Formats: sequence, structure tokens, C-alpha cells
Amino acid sequence: MPLTASQRNIPLTSPAQNEKVPLMSGGGHGSMGLDMVESARLYVSGMASRMWGSISMETLRPLPMFLGISGNNFCMSAGAFTPPIKKMDKATPEKITSRIKLNISFFLTNYAMVAFGVAVVVALMHPGMLLSLGLVWLLWWGHNYLIHNEVVLFNHNISILVSISHRFYVLFVISVVVVVWKCFRPALLFSFITGFIIMAHAIMRDPKHIDKYGSSGAIRHGGSSDSDDEEGNNGNAVLVDRPQSDV
Repeated sequence: MPLTASQRNIPLTSPAQNEKVPLMSGGGHGSMGLDMVESARLYVSGMASRMWGSISMETLRPLPMFLGISGNNFCMSAGAFTPPIKKMDKATPEKITSRIKLNISFFLTNYAMVAFGVAVVVALMHPGMLLSLGLVWLLWWGHNYLIHNEVVLFNHNISILVSISHRFYVLFVISVVVVVWKCFRPALLFSFITGFIIMAHAIMRDPKHIDKYGSSGAIRHGGSSDSDDEEGNNGNAVLVDRPQSDV
């Protein structure tokens, strides 16, 4: 009588079943890339939310403080705008970055007003863009109106003649063409002008000079100034709002 497989101690499973299938190497990299993108998106959205929450009329600095005007002659003070450094050294990037962060945090609402003003001027310089955007908005408004209302023209229902999906795709293509053709150059011009004005002011505006304007704004020195290479001082200057004294 022949022996069975179990009596011969032969495993009934196939060797291929015990082999480990190697994982795909691309899966881990793809997941890591998605995590990085999501982290960057959360960081940018959180920063934008904090900046938007800091923009208010209460943090709008007076124009003389923003422009460094002193006295009644409406002239800029000599010490209002100074280079952040006097000589190049290893701490130069840190000093420039520190001054930019200080001025942006202190004049954030003023910079937002500058951006709004530049946007208005650039928009008025391109009336064709305004007209195109107005026509696109009107088309989308008509599309939304036709969705909720029936319009009969010459005994024909327009909603039946042109379906909602067809209208949507046509309007989407028109919107993309208008944005690329009419809005791309004005957007670049706005970004360049706004970025230049804000960065030039943030780099050159001396935070030490703001302390001369009294209770509306002040500098609390934690050591060295970010604009001068003074000896015997260490740390960074921090812009703070001076609390009003109790009456």
C-alpha cells in the first residue's frame, strides 16, 4: 500500500505560498510625497489664516509712522530708512531676515492697504480686463439663473435647448481663456509692484526709529539692533505695542 503525503512528512502547501511577495518600492515614496504636500498646504493655510486675522483697522499704523515723517514739514526723517547692515559678515542674512519679519509683523495692515491700492491702480490701467471679467461674471450669473428658472424665448425653453453640463463646460473654457489672455499680465504687474514696494520698505525701514512716535508703537530692545553693528549688544529687536497706562 503506497504511503500518503502526510505519512511521508511532505508539506501539502506549495513552496510558492510560503514565499514573501516584495512590496512595491514606489508606494512608500508616493505616500511620503502626498504627506509633504499636505503638510505644506496646512502650513500655508495656517499662515494665511494668522496673517488675515492680524489685518484690522486697530493695527493700521499712522501714515507718518509708516513713511518715517517727523515734524510739520512732511519730510522723511534721516534715520527712518537705513540699511539693515553696515558691513558684510556671517550674521548679514540673519539681520536682514530679522528686520523683514519685524516690519512685516508690525506694518502688516499697512502692507495690505498698499497691495489693495496697487490692485486698484493696475485694474484701472487695464479696462479691457475689467470688461472681460464683467462679461464672464454676467455669463455665470445667467447660467445660475437658468438653473433655477425657466426662460422661454420664441416658444423654446433655453434650458432644454442647451443642457446645464454643456453650458458649464463652455463657460469654464471661456473663463480660462479670459484669465490667461486678459488677467495674466496685470497679475504679474501687480505682483512685481507690490512685492517691490513691500520688500523695499521692510528692508529699509529702521525699527529703532519707530520708538520716537510715542505710545502708538515701540521697540523693546533685547540686545543689538538689526540695523547697526553696535558692540556690546546681542539679540534681536522686537516690535511690540506699548500698553496704555491705567488712568
